[in-house]
Amino acid sequence: MSDALKLAIVGCGGHARYNLAPLWRDIPEVEPVGACDVNADLLASFAQAFGIGNTYSNLGEMLAEQRPDILIDASWPSSHQQNVLEGARGGVRAILVEKPFAIDASQAEAMVQAAKSAGVILMEGLMFHYQLQILAVKQRILEGAVGDVRFVRATFSSPMVPRGNWRLRAELGGGAAMDLGCYCVSCIRYLAGAEPLSVSVAGTLATGTQAWETLVGSLHFDDGVTAQFDCGFGWPWRVAYEVVGSEGAIMVPVGDWSIPKEIGEGLETSFTLTRGDPHEDFHQETVKVTGVNPYRAQLLDLCNALSNGEPTRLTADDALANMRVIDAIHASAATGRRADVAA
Repeated sequence: MSDALKLAIVGCGGHARYNLAPLWRDIPEVEPVGACDVNADLLASFAQAFGIGNTYSNLGEMLAEQRPDILIDASWPSSHQQNVLEGARGGVRAILVEKPFAIDASQAEAMVQAAKSAGVILMEGLMFHYQLQILAVKQRILEGAVGDVRFVRATFSSPMVPRGNWRLRAELGGGAAMDLGCYCVSCIRYLAGAEPLSVSVAGTLATGTQAWETLVGSLHFDDGVTAQFDCGFGWPWRVAYEVVGSEGAIMVPVGDWSIPKEIGEGLETSFTLTRGDPHEDFHQETVKVTGVNPYRAQLLDLCNALSNGEPTRLTADDALANMRVIDAIHASAATGRRADVAA
């Protein structure tokens, strides 16, 4: 595997174990060379499960000894800034940061600037951008199938998580917008093809915490385009999005940002395109799409960028833009007033 790109990971929890590491054995483009976690038992179990001989409790030591080409940061969001800055200083060529990208846009901006200064490719793990479903929806929009986009709606909710879980701990980067809404915001921005100027949001905090349990709101764009999202814990599992244009609409009942068992490799999903007046020239088309493993596709995109110099589908600037919208969502929910999205 001398030609393979050396890969290391920091954060060996459930996401790394069940979604990321199982792919590495089947991707000859990468060679796992190190794993890092402050939890010794978790680290040992992960390393044994995936045959990684070099384990570390200190990220700097792993970077210095293993000199990986790729660093995957699957740690808590509260650690992302420190890990990215250390990776940029430590000679890593590319860093894949799991969502949410950072605690806030200030941290995200520092991460992006550090990566650019060091010539490091930096991207966020919003893997659904590599799923064929949303690419097909976007292509229909670009072809004019719905006319001019006027409205986008995105939904992501899930059953309640345990109170001690990081997802309900604001200091670790938890909350509905961070864990769930980040997908909705990214989907809306992508399909609208523009950045929102402001947001209007209401929400509820999880009992006894400063983490948002539910959030519902609107994103306001230029030229009258509007979007709505809802995200929350303690609701049924709902993953859907919709695009309404001047001439038609696309409805996706099972969205791309679900876990791989929902939209994974080989599983067929569909979306519906409707046009016209039901009383006159109504047209409805169901488009079927075969899924891929989006985590695999994203990692291969990163490998291709390193090997061939091709740009990645997701960029560091996109991660920063998404985080700025999430900051505005938090500000609006906290004050009950409309909040501008930082430029």
